[in-house]
Amino acid sequence: MVLILLCLAMVCFPFSVAVTNIFLGLTLATGILSGLWWSGVRDLWHNYRLLFIAMMLYLALVPLGLLWSSDLEWGQRILARHWFWMLLPVVTMALSSERNRNIFLVTTSFGLTVNLAFCVLQANGLIESPAVAGSAVGNATGHIGHTSFGFIYGVWAAWLLHMGLICRNNTRWLLWGLASWAVVMVFLAQGKSGYIVTLVAFLLVAVKWLQEVGGRRMFVSFAFVLLVLSMFAALGPGKERVLGTWEALTGTAQGKLNSDQMVAVSSATARLEWWKMSYNIWLEQPLLGVGTGGFPKASANWQAGHMTGMEFAVPLVHPHNQYLLSMVRWGVVGLLALLALLCFWIRTGTASPWRDRVALPLVTLTGVALLVDGLSTASLEEHFSTIFALILLATGLSEPLSQDV
Repeated sequence: MVLILLCLAMVCFPFSVAVTNIFLGLTLATGILSGLWWSGVRDLWHNYRLLFIAMMLYLALVPLGLLWSSDLEWGQRILARHWFWMLLPVVTMALSSERNRNIFLVTTSFGLTVNLAFCVLQANGLIESPAVAGSAVGNATGHIGHTSFGFIYGVWAAWLLHMGLICRNNTRWLLWGLASWAVVMVFLAQGKSGYIVTLVAFLLVAVKWLQEVGGRRMFVSFAFVLLVLSMFAALGPGKERVLGTWEALTGTAQGKLNSDQMVAVSSATARLEWWKMSYNIWLEQPLLGVGTGGFPKASANWQAGHMTGMEFAVPLVHPHNQYLLSMVRWGVVGLLALLALLCFWIRTGTASPWRDRVALPLVTLTGVALLVDGLSTASLEEHFSTIFALILLATGLSEPLSQDV
């Protein structure tokens, strides 16, 4: 029953937040009532103790931060958004058998593939997705939206690359074809962070396979793939946005800019201002921060008192940076907890060989994606990114540590 609910949730995942939440809520409730949740907790403690402890320490800051929060009401909303983390033990146990794990991965890939087709139709003006901000004909990212689109499809495409290397038959060409389609759609979208996540995820797969297998042919193949990706990023449909971002960061923007460059320069310049503001807010309370939920009020107060030209003085719920958000909320303690969580998350997936493992690479791929994406988004609190990362983390952890188990 849990597997059915979980598969239904992931098929609906790219299309409906509400329906996905219903199925995931039923998955969690069923897991708790059946005892699967407690079994999952024991399994995580026994097999992945350091990761489990790091995760508990980070999550403990969310309710504890309410004790000194400057905005208790918003803090309670933040707390409510973290319920997805409770799915981890249930999913880990539900997918502990190879059969269930394979069914789930195929089902998830089916949903993501259908969504790519939806995005192609949207790009050609045949379907509209008006309820999603930032998703339009010129930025076809379906109901996911451009913020999380690159994150999700970058991780999925890198995993498909890995799976193609495992396969010894013509299935690998189907997997690599899907991966290529996903990469093209990522670079057609406007989420610049997604470009970096995709490149880093592919580089990670390349490095891991070269470490374990090696060989000149493997090296040349990966070098070619990464070269194509780099050229696509530099010269492809997103080049104007990448160039505009670079000019804003380096202060070299000059002359007349086209619309894509202007948007990129404006976005990057605004974020730089928000990051500086967040750093200054943190300096005022460096040890414990302003508490869970305190960022919006703290940023509003700081802007009112320090910004004379109000060009970037806008209501903010986060600074578009997961690290600064943790610092402002929980001070140095929050930053250290976040870094420890990501460190053990990534390390758990790289500690064992990948060559014959189907799901384990998803652990490291999602951890690295969160680490990279967190530089420009609140990666651990974006709805789509968080659910996707946690579900795939649990999928990777469900694969036995030993192939003999």
